Amino acid sequence: MRRYYLIPILLLSLLVGCTTTPEPHQVTVKELVAVGNHEGLIQHYKAELAKTPDSSAVMLNLAQAYYDNRDVESAHFYVEQLKSQQAHQPSLYFLSGSIAADSGQFDMAISEFRKAESLGYPDSSLFIKLGIALTNSGRYKEAEVEFNQARLKGHDDIAVKNNLAVLYLAQGQYLQAVELLTPIYRQHPDEKKLAFNLAISLFKEGSYREAHRLLADDYSAEQVSALFYSLRRGEDNL
Repeated sequence: MRRYYLIPILLLSLLVGCTTTPEPHQVTVKELVAVGNHEGLIQHYKAELAKTPDSSAVMLNLAQAYYDNRDVESAHFYVEQLKSQQAHQPSLYFLSGSIAADSGQFDMAISEFRKAESLGYPDSSLFIKLGIALTNSGRYKEAEVEFNQARLKGHDDIAVKNNLAVLYLAQGQYLQAVELLTPIYRQHPDEKKLAFNLAISLFKEGSYREAHRLLADDYSAEQVSALFYSLRRGEDNL
């Protein structure tokens, strides 16, 4: 229980007399990151770069801040500058691979992610992004290896299984996708992407009513019908 106490008047007057104006709070990088203030981070790292233009670490942080702010062109510019300076940070090649993947350059993305891996990039998200790039390149067996590697590295189960399900869908393994997603969806029924991928898998597998039920809370009947129509058209065009 919180307790409150009265301060003697004399003591209070002494305290007031000694009061000084507090220094304005200087926002730290950690605080900017915590609230996702990418614009603030960009301005911070640009100021730091003006002071130390030869710092590859500052330039890489600036490139990452631009990427996180969805300014891919600016991120790409600084990444290329770093490469021209023969920088070899693992996170540089992870960022380069992410930029390439976002631009649909999946072969380049795979090469950059492999470079990041060889340099010791530690985060399990590397294997997720590598698996996605491989899936988009039609290299399904290699993609499955990478998704499972992410799993072995302790990556989030929902993300891993969502991506594995998309991989199975790409290969026409609809029942396998349903069997993978159903148990984890029962544990996490509020995960919208999980529900969506399971609905697609169920539709492809032939369970139309169940697929419709999963989407009914988040999409109108017209939207669901349009989705199912496009999926049927996709099947007809195979």
